[in-house]
Amino acid sequence: MRRSIVALFFTVMLLSGVPVLADEFTEEGNAFMEDFIKAMNTGNYSLIEPHLSERLRNELGEREFAQLRDFTMENYGRLLSFSFVNESREGDMVKLEYEVKAEKGAFPIALTYKNGELVGIGLGVRAKPNPAGMVAMILGTLLVLGAFYFIRKPVTPDLVLGAGIALGLSVLIPFYGIISLVVAYSTLSRALFTAFTTALTVEAVKFYFARNRDGLSIGLGLGLGQYVLLSIGTFVATNFIMQLPVSFTGATYWAFLFALTFTAFHALSAETYSKLRDVRFILLFAFIEGLALAMESLSRLGPSLLLVLLGMAVGLRLGGVMDGITGREAH
Repeated sequence: MRRSIVALFFTVMLLSGVPVLADEFTEEGNAFMEDFIKAMNTGNYSLIEPHLSERLRNELGEREFAQLRDFTMENYGRLLSFSFVNESREGDMVKLEYEVKAEKGAFPIALTYKNGELVGIGLGVRAKPNPAGMVAMILGTLLVLGAFYFIRKPVTPDLVLGAGIALGLSVLIPFYGIISLVVAYSTLSRALFTAFTTALTVEAVKFYFARNRDGLSIGLGLGLGQYVLLSIGTFVATNFIMQLPVSFTGATYWAFLFALTFTAFHALSAETYSKLRDVRFILLFAFIEGLALAMESLSRLGPSLLLVLLGMAVGLRLGGVMDGITGREAH
């Protein structure tokens, strides 16, 4: 699940075709906008598909359109009308700017034409502040922390270290998404690249720091850093400092479940690393986590959650936490 969306931009450039006049672009732009409003209100992707260039259809397919529509409907309601704002030309590119009025406000949209084809669509849609998702993630993480506290009291320095690792990774990992735009050419390949590079990085870092430390505490700290500190920091910074509303999109219960399961997964996998110093376990957990993250980014939330639960089961089996529970019950 993606946890913050500020704006959605789709820009694709093509290098072939036949130029047309500016007023023809305006007519085409108006025709597209009429079909775009109908498509957004009805969910009928086929209304806008004929307007798109081949490359743009690959970038803005039915799945991406559905995600864009859900986000727009949630934050703006039904679209009501559009008005032409401006037209600009740079070389063989023509940019048409419109304003769309909706039930809950208005937003800008820009259309880019090159050589007679619609090659770019930019929507200035923003999410309304929604602290419910943030609160749900915090509660899910704290619930896991409390549950493990009864199994074994976390080691405070290692808990703090885990939170610090999460903050450090939050600076590095966004670059993987940028790199994916260069090395991958489809939504699926970009999702897979970003997910598996992220998972491999996270697991390798956990493996390194779990040596001679309490892995359970490091993993719990990683969850606290990711779902508590970063959630609060992101929400406050974007909504009240930068004035860019950020919403934790999707159903609140999914935010709760993913925070809960991923925190437990981090704790159990790090505990495994602290006891079994074998790099093959990095690959095992990274593979499971990578698949889960890819499924989440593609909005396959159910399969993603099942994969995280599988990772938890593997960590429970390999990390010896079950032995600790059994020993505590016997005592």
